[in-house]
Amino acid sequence: MAVKAGLAVFRALLAAHFQTSWNRSAREMGRQGALALVILTGLAGLFAIGPLFLGLGGLGWVIGSNFHKPLAPVFLGLALALISIGGGLFGGIIGGARQLNWETYRGFPLKLRTLYLAELAAGIADPLPLILGLGLLGFLSGLGLGSPASIPWLPLLFLETLGALLALQLLVGGLAAALVKRLRMALVLLAAVAWVATTLATARRPQTSRKKENPVVRVSPADRAAQRAQLDSLVERGTRLVSLLPAHASAQSLADAKAGRWDLALFRHIYPLGLLALLMVLGAKLVARETRGEASSKPVSRGPDRLWSFGGPAEGIGRLHFRTLMSSQLGRFAFLMPIMTLVLIKGPFAQLRGQSLWAVPAAFAYLSLVGNNVMLNQFGLDRHGIKAMLLLPIPAQDLLKGKLLGMAAHQGLQALLLMILLAVFEHAAPGPLAAGLLMLGCVFLAQGAVGQWTSLWAPRPMALDSLKNSNMPFAVGMLSLATASLWTGLFGGIYALTAWLSPAWLVPVMALAFLLALAAHLALLPTMARYLDARREILVERLG
Repeated sequence: MAVKAGLAVFRALLAAHFQTSWNRSAREMGRQGALALVILTGLAGLFAIGPLFLGLGGLGWVIGSNFHKPLAPVFLGLALALISIGGGLFGGIIGGARQLNWETYRGFPLKLRTLYLAELAAGIADPLPLILGLGLLGFLSGLGLGSPASIPWLPLLFLETLGALLALQLLVGGLAAALVKRLRMALVLLAAVAWVATTLATARRPQTSRKKENPVVRVSPADRAAQRAQLDSLVERGTRLVSLLPAHASAQSLADAKAGRWDLALFRHIYPLGLLALLMVLGAKLVARETRGEASSKPVSRGPDRLWSFGGPAEGIGRLHFRTLMSSQLGRFAFLMPIMTLVLIKGPFAQLRGQSLWAVPAAFAYLSLVGNNVMLNQFGLDRHGIKAMLLLPIPAQDLLKGKLLGMAAHQGLQALLLMILLAVFEHAAPGPLAAGLLMLGCVFLAQGAVGQWTSLWAPRPMALDSLKNSNMPFAVGMLSLATASLWTGLFGGIYALTAWLSPAWLVPVMALAFLLALAAHLALLPTMARYLDARREILVERLG
């Protein structure tokens, strides 16, 4: 049977996606390791599908069984919005940049529609959309069991929600790369967002009394009535907010169809379908811009590079690695994280108690997670330059020291920006800021030792001018999650315990912990240097 040309191109692009992912896994872990990883992931997914499907199916059944109540469409719309909008935003940030390298496709007469639909369909293979898609299927199945009258409309709800998730993921992934290229504008924009969030959080925060409350609190009937009125007002505002979402229009269409208002039910789907079309048009424009190359990528005239000197080989490698990080999109993107950290503290987490105790260490702990991608793949940005670097008459120990110095300078600038933001917006005292900086240094040294081993065990090339394919392999990602949690819990626990028992000793204790972490790192350095000498050919093979 003949296959249409457009369908053949679409199928070829999907095959290129999956073949690229397989080749990358085979290059990083070997074919047997990649096959074992696929089997383990498949088994884990098989055992997780059942509980996920049944759990969300039960939730859908509860909503469907109570669909005659006024708040049922609100809860349904909120659930669909969390899957589509929340999943799309989060998926675009953490994994939505896994696109093909369109520079190799510019010479082919491919239609933009085919390219975009192939990217959209390939996005379902990412872990988060795959999990959310299966959960959505179970959720809507349970909804159909609880409300059989809504079954004819459920396929449309599934396509709207999943389509919005994939389109938003692709759009956010493309915007992240474009935003990094305009880092200065992004910093100004996020600073304005941080200021607005700070102002709103401070203005709306209830003025609680500082006095100690009695152990037994008697609530009068008038107070209960006032609390109930506040709760009703909060529910009303939340309902109005949810009603603005396109997912609420889809949910409300089920109630209209159940009441026999089929024309109104069809009319309500114009809003979610129109928004989905808008997201697809914007995403297609980003793909079109990338396929033809950016017009702004003109050579910029600049003066001759300054010749610089240094005291030793490690300082020179550190300066080189720092400049590489600052010239990469991944390294520039990291400078948005201190501002995002402040937005989280002053926004969603502003109502948590004891913020003066946990805000500073939590901010530095979150910042320590930012550099894990480069930390665990310290030679990835060198790519072909690894051949020249390994030919230099520099001892392996100095190479590792230089990489550490470059990353320390890069993360030190982020820490400095975070300290300024915390001092201005959070009014943090110098003592906790210094202790938080020392805690960040402890986590940096401990994770740096782990990263030296993973950089030699599973090196992989990383792009300088793009955020694409910057995700860690599954095994390295799990190791990163485990070790980052371990170091953050260990040194964060020391910080919290000292701040609780003896706040005056906070900075000296964290300084002692930093010196011990530095001594342990330097003690492991000769072992890592010998491992580097043994893995030189592997580095050249994987990166060069």
